[in-house]
Amino acid sequence: MHPFPPGQTFAADVTRAVSASVDLPNLRRVVSEQVAAAVADERVANAQRIVLTGSGDSLFAAIGLAHVFRRWTGIATEGRSAMDQARYHSTLLTPADLVISISNSGSSSRAREVVQLATDRGAMTLGITGSLTGELARNAARIIHRPIREDIGLPPYYGRCLCNFAEYMAVLYALYCLALALGVRRGYISAAFQHLQLTRIEAAIAAQGAIAARIEPAMMKLCQELGDIDTLWTIGSGPSQGTARYCAAKYHEQMPINGVSCDLEEWAHLEYFLTLKWGARSVVMVIAPPGNSLDRAQELVQGIATAGGRAIVIHSASAAGFAQAHLSVDLGHDIDEWLSPLTFHLPAQLLVLHMAVRAGIPHIPLRRHDGTWLICKGIVRERVGGLN
Repeated sequence: MHPFPPGQTFAADVTRAVSASVDLPNLRRVVSEQVAAAVADERVANAQRIVLTGSGDSLFAAIGLAHVFRRWTGIATEGRSAMDQARYHSTLLTPADLVISISNSGSSSRAREVVQLATDRGAMTLGITGSLTGELARNAARIIHRPIREDIGLPPYYGRCLCNFAEYMAVLYALYCLALALGVRRGYISAAFQHLQLTRIEAAIAAQGAIAARIEPAMMKLCQELGDIDTLWTIGSGPSQGTARYCAAKYHEQMPINGVSCDLEEWAHLEYFLTLKWGARSVVMVIAPPGNSLDRAQELVQGIATAGGRAIVIHSASAAGFAQAHLSVDLGHDIDEWLSPLTFHLPAQLLVLHMAVRAGIPHIPLRRHDGTWLICKGIVRERVGGLN
């Protein structure tokens, strides 16, 4: 398989992936119908606690959107890994809980196990998936299908890279729609607020190509500056913790290099010391949307610089105060903290693609050697009995 052509740019193909693969009109139609059916269910509408769970990109969406569910529904919401939920928290579930298991393929062993163990405890279950025929769809009490189109004629050197991107956008969209509908159903937010947020969400998805075109020259230049660097950090707080973990995952899936995510505050307590040793080799992408942690992000950028590291700051047009950043990336699309997971991942997406061009990578992500056995064929427990 041929590697990416030298000088390849990606903004146009990001636009194509959004228009053809995400296909917002179709996504809106399918998701809105299934969300309406889900929130009409009394066990969904009257849940006293929500657990969002998944693995990989699904987990990162769960972590980012848990904050949104709490804010828009008034329901205590937790985001955690499918393994942690299945093996260590299932025993604590009650019939008042709603467990939302997310799996793009619908075949993840752990996503199915989450549902089966939650059902065993009498909790309500809802699956968010790209497959109507997978194990998750067959086992969850309710399903929200988030369709994307995979075969959109992109060159083969992309592998599933932009399909994975489209899946992430579609999962975020489904979760946002569910949180808004559930908030309206419970009388916690108004229908006018729901409409406004949906308009902003869809505008952010549609803007992906324009944002990519605006920031791609800076990402190409950064790629050359970083050279053969082997470790990149991404840090963030609140919803941006999910974004930071998603960005880090792209580095080790698609190059691979060591992508490390960290809580914004914890970096100051721990990784700061490694930066004192590494100096300019310590490259930290700081996810800094406007909101509750922006002031702390500004302080962290100063701390990274004074420790000798290089801070790459991702912010929106309304943010300022990053004079000591090695690179300040203005997305040029104003968006609040709660919707930032939709757009603040784009610089990392583009950076890793240009790193792949530079390295002559022939296929991203790397092909698995196990035929997805580790993800889809592991032991699945069906009863809580036996768990401690």
